[in-house]
Amino acid sequence: MRIPTPVITLIVGVALAASLLFSSVTAVNAKKAALAQASATTAAASPAATTSVASPTATGSAAATASASPSSSLGFVIPPHANYVGKVQGNAGSVAIVVHDNFAIAYYCNGSTQEAWLRGTPHNGKLSMTGKNNATLTTNYALGHARGTVTVDGIAHVFSIIAVHKPSGLYQSIATVRGATVKAGWIVLADGSQVGSLEPDSTSATPAAQAAPKLDISSLTAQDGDTTLTAKPIDAETGSGF
Repeated sequence: MRIPTPVITLIVGVALAASLLFSSVTAVNAKKAALAQASATTAAASPAATTSVASPTATGSAAATASASPSSSLGFVIPPHANYVGKVQGNAGSVAIVVHDNFAIAYYCNGSTQEAWLRGTPHNGKLSMTGKNNATLTTNYALGHARGTVTVDGIAHVFSIIAVHKPSGLYQSIATVRGATVKAGWIVLADGSQVGSLEPDSTSATPAAQAAPKLDISSLTAQDGDTTLTAKPIDAETGSGF
């Protein structure tokens, strides 16, 4: 059967129109996909760009803060007032260090023949102290601890001691005992135990140090024979004894 020419023309026209419509839709979809991909790429790239710009600023700020306060950023805080006490290595005695503003007092004793009072000036968490008979003490101190070496009678003792609060700490008494002026010192440790020595007057027939009588912390007195020794604290927080 022969199809009339007008019908053939109509079919061809419809097919052509459908082909053009398909091509147009395909092109639009492709364009939309390209735009969506470009938008996603831009969004993904934006945080990285922001990060790369912000990071140097943040790093610079952190560096500036660390530079401004290096001790605190490292976790080492240097207190203006502090009391440190503890035993030296080998249990060869005890040492106390009291830092108050721009001055420091230290005391070492073994409870019998060795003792020394020392003084010095603190500087940036360090101390270099001196006392009679060439006694010396060097230490680094920070919040909570002090570490160094004390040398008495030519013998060096290494220590690492802790910060304490009263009643632990350093106590002193100066009195006349049996006609001689003596200086007594006590170190009360964190566990409540204590060690003390008596420093006789230089004119005494027995100039060597000797064990001090036990200090009553509640009354701050000690009984040496018939003589009552009255002690006072050397305390960083109040500045007492300086």
